[in-house]
Amino acid sequence: MKKYFWLVLINTVVFSASHAWAMEFQPLGFEASSIGGAGVAASKGSYAPYYNPALLAERRYGAEFSLSGGFGIREIDVVDHLDRLASIDVDETIGMFESGVSDPLNPPSLSTIQDILDDLETIQTELQALAKRNGIQLMPNAAFGAQIKNVGVGVYGVSEGSAYAVIDPERLDIILPVEMAGTTYYVEYDVSGTTIIPDVGLDEYEARSFEYAINNGLTYLQLTGLAYAEIPIAYGHRFKTGFGSLDVGASFKVMPGYTYEQRIDIDTESDELSDSLDNNKHEDTAFGFDAGLLFKPDAVSGLALGIVGKNLNTPAFETASGGELEVDPQVRAGMAYDLLGDKVTLALDLDVTENETFIPNYNSRFIGGGFNLHPFSWLSLRGGLMQNMSESDEGIIYTGGFSIGSKWIQLDLTGQMSQKKGEYDGDEIPRYARVQLAFVSRWF
Repeated sequence: MKKYFWLVLINTVVFSASHAWAMEFQPLGFEASSIGGAGVAASKGSYAPYYNPALLAERRYGAEFSLSGGFGIREIDVVDHLDRLASIDVDETIGMFESGVSDPLNPPSLSTIQDILDDLETIQTELQALAKRNGIQLMPNAAFGAQIKNVGVGVYGVSEGSAYAVIDPERLDIILPVEMAGTTYYVEYDVSGTTIIPDVGLDEYEARSFEYAINNGLTYLQLTGLAYAEIPIAYGHRFKTGFGSLDVGASFKVMPGYTYEQRIDIDTESDELSDSLDNNKHEDTAFGFDAGLLFKPDAVSGLALGIVGKNLNTPAFETASGGELEVDPQVRAGMAYDLLGDKVTLALDLDVTENETFIPNYNSRFIGGGFNLHPFSWLSLRGGLMQNMSESDEGIIYTGGFSIGSKWIQLDLTGQMSQKKGEYDGDEIPRYARVQLAFVSRWF
């Protein structure tokens, strides 16, 4: 019966790779994050329950404990446009135009009129830019992990909070209603000809006006997010075969979490987004199941090949609106190679599944790897590269980190930064970045 259980477990992991879609595989902790996100065959110790529970049978120390926290961000052509809209104040600009045109007895100065028209043109330009794919993700994380011999427990907190603009591409013209002598006129400002058309009619206003789209919920800013903790009980076991050792592991997880969903005004400032998410959340608890394999062939000393399936049962969290946010299965494969008397580790991971993010039509399928140089128990130097094969906006992501201290307590710092840049407040910012700080303690 025990043999058949492990065979079913192996088949579950491999079969899931053929049809699964998922949320993004979040890099967590210290070692894996700094070597290109590669942890499936290399993240032994306190993060094995998260990256691959089979690694619990491949431990370096009898016990390892870690405490970490970090923050990540992904920005795709949205922040600068939102802040420009916020600086103008869409409602105020529209109101100034309508009041200026509707009161011919007290007309604004020519310079004021020109300023209003310039602001209207800027609103149109920014909405046109946002009509393309856009979004920002905020990805804070915190974790406590513990590995004691072949058993792993912990609290691994991950989150994705996103904001993206939904723009009605058919309604981007400057057509505004104006009341004059008890009659409503629909005045259009034609940017291309810098002319004002006094009345284009109600039908044209409803069909083409960006004000109509904003007021009727066709153009808005959507906030969506999921934050949850994985609280696993994980175990790894080693089997000897005629070709090498096969480690098999599984993890059962309780997953308390929060979901976030809200529509807000398109001209909300970017620094107000996190507050808006906090004010509209729904609490729920799900349960998850992970399984992993690690094979070390006798023919190649130091080589390890791994595969893990996370959230194989598709945990789902209820939202405040009565819907669900699902965490679909994720499958990732990896390899690691120890050399120079285990003083150097080379590692590589690949997402087998293409995973969804909370930015619409923006998917994630990473490949990444790097090196871990650990010549002494008190020092580790790491570096690597990773890249999203599904999208090109981020380019190559550089990763690195170091750990220093005694075996009993070490300080670890890790960072990731994309090659490609975006813009915020006139300055360049990485399209993708992460930083994590950890404290690690190892025993016997």
